[in-house]
Amino acid sequence: MFASRPAAFFFLAALIFAAPAQAGICKTTDLMPEFFAFETKTADLTPEQRGDAFVKDFASQHEDFYTTEEFGDVDKLRKSATRFFDPARPIVFGGFGPLTDEHLRAVTANVMPSFEKAEADFAKAFPDFACDADVAFGVSLLHFDGHGYNDKSGREHMRFGIDMIALLHQPQDMPAFFAHELFHIYHAQALGVHPEDDDHTWWAMWEEGLATYVSRQMNQPQTEQQVLWIPSDLVAQMEKPGVMKEPAKQMLTDFDTTEHYRYWFTAGHSAPNLPSRAGYFMGLRMAEELGRTRSLQELAHLTPAEVEPMAKAFLEEQAR
Repeated sequence: MFASRPAAFFFLAALIFAAPAQAGICKTTDLMPEFFAFETKTADLTPEQRGDAFVKDFASQHEDFYTTEEFGDVDKLRKSATRFFDPARPIVFGGFGPLTDEHLRAVTANVMPSFEKAEADFAKAFPDFACDADVAFGVSLLHFDGHGYNDKSGREHMRFGIDMIALLHQPQDMPAFFAHELFHIYHAQALGVHPEDDDHTWWAMWEEGLATYVSRQMNQPQTEQQVLWIPSDLVAQMEKPGVMKEPAKQMLTDFDTTEHYRYWFTAGHSAPNLPSRAGYFMGLRMAEELGRTRSLQELAHLTPAEVEPMAKAFLEEQAR
């Protein structure tokens, strides 16, 4: 993917450039200096060799970021890395890209300052925000821009994929983008517990819709489309006369299942005859409706037991 450069550093230099965890509201780790050192060291290798080296020398040192659950086994991770480093296959995602090394480095330089400002702004809106999560910034090999998970001990992790951020987001997007992801951390803190499986359609609709609503409320006057990001015409498609009835009906069918999560919430997938990520739009509209009579803090503290009947009532109303 990236233009070759003279191999000026030994890989041990990565230890010098690696950014340690930072002290702040959130505990953050920046893997990008180490990644760029790896990139330089392996510039003269073939994509296959770089992919293999990435798995052995880089990803193996950061297993909290490159989890098997997200990236698959070693062979799948190697395949993703090999594709990422292949100059014959420019990095694109949907209608975005190609991603260049220069753009990746420029975004990297701005991401941490943008995150730190967003973090401070979020704490003003939610003064009890404690950020009991490990936050890491690195190359996601096109898997995600922002993604959270809990490890086996229950520790929460939030990972940011700088490559996908560079592809999907403009500088003006960053305050709302980070507010969205920080809210996910806060939401877990506010509730203390999640539904047993938070991929259930009804809860995912609420969780993602509320994070989107909060990001918009904190970043006025951004529009719904600006905080939903992709597809670029999601709002226009969903606001066509009668369209909301169809996702409401289908989401009621999927209401308590997890098998169709990607249809509603994953870019590149969609439910029949609907745009990608329609679940985000539905959740945003539900949050907007409940937000007429509740503060952001009150919305954040609604329990799963309270949300489930409200989610069903919302979808039933839209399905009429």
